[in-house]
Amino acid sequence: MDLTSKEKSTWGLLLGIVVVSVYYFPQAIDAVDSAAGSWRLIGLSIAGVIALVVIEIIYHVIIAAVSPREAGEDERDKLIDLKAERLAGFVLGFILFWIVGRIIATTAMPELGEPSVLMVAVWILAALTASEVVKLLAVIGYYRVGN
Repeated sequence: MDLTSKEKSTWGLLLGIVVVSVYYFPQAIDAVDSAAGSWRLIGLSIAGVIALVVIEIIYHVIIAAVSPREAGEDERDKLIDLKAERLAGFVLGFILFWIVGRIIATTAMPELGEPSVLMVAVWILAALTASEVVKLLAVIGYYRVGN
């Protein structure tokens, strides 16, 4: 299976996001529940961004060293990106709708427990991350099966 540079880059970004997210989100949820939640969450967020950037730099250096130089983006690439963005937008909208519904439900049913502002922030970041993962998976899928 011969991958284009765009596909290799997409796989690298997907790998980086999954690796960082698997570590970040359990730690972030734990940080929200701790006494020093906001400071710990800030530190985790900075570490997560730095880790993702380092992973991407290393991966793209490897791609550049191994892969031949390719032409720029063509119409097929643009169409694949648009389709993947549309799907990611639906996922993001659905998850954000769920978050708003959860917040509203806590008003009507106090036994659910009202989420803190930090928890809502983690949920929103998880929604953005899930949306990006869906986009990357869609891009990979469209390249593999055609658009």
